[in-house]
Amino acid sequence: MKTPKFLICSDPLKEESTDMILHSHRPRFLAQVTPISFEEIDNRPDKPFADALYVNAEGVMEIFRIGVVDIYDRSEEDDLQDEVFPAVEYFCKYLQLVEKEEGLTPGFPVKDFNPELPGLKILHAPDVWTVVYNSLVATFGTEEEMDDFLETNLNIESDLLDKGVINQFD
Repeated sequence: MKTPKFLICSDPLKEESTDMILHSHRPRFLAQVTPISFEEIDNRPDKPFADALYVNAEGVMEIFRIGVVDIYDRSEEDDLQDEVFPAVEYFCKYLQLVEKEEGLTPGFPVKDFNPELPGLKILHAPDVWTVVYNSLVATFGTEEEMDDFLETNLNIESDLLDKGVINQFD
């Protein structure tokens, strides 16, 4: 039997048990899942991490920081970071499964803008555009202002900006 790439685990003997994600393939690591508020997104940890934005069954957006806490193989930080982004998708599937088992209609993850830009999320409400990207939160009044920021400050090529998912919210 092949070991799954990710495993959800916790320590039930701890007073405050938290979800952990074990990445069992190389580079092997353990990541802690921590609920955070939207205001805490701009706090950047020292180790690789990614934020999961999840709209739960009640329609409320929850944010979970998935941060590497233990590394079991020698590896470059970029290699670890490349594996943390898929851990976000795995954790969101776990949340959907839990909601389904509780008899609720499962929520959904806020989608990345483009698969070539993992972790970049664009949220659009009626009067504001919000960019969320690994500890960066920026808001804009127009799509043009946002596109200019993405091209100028994050060096995203304009052709990538034409091929993405914008998450619409009321």
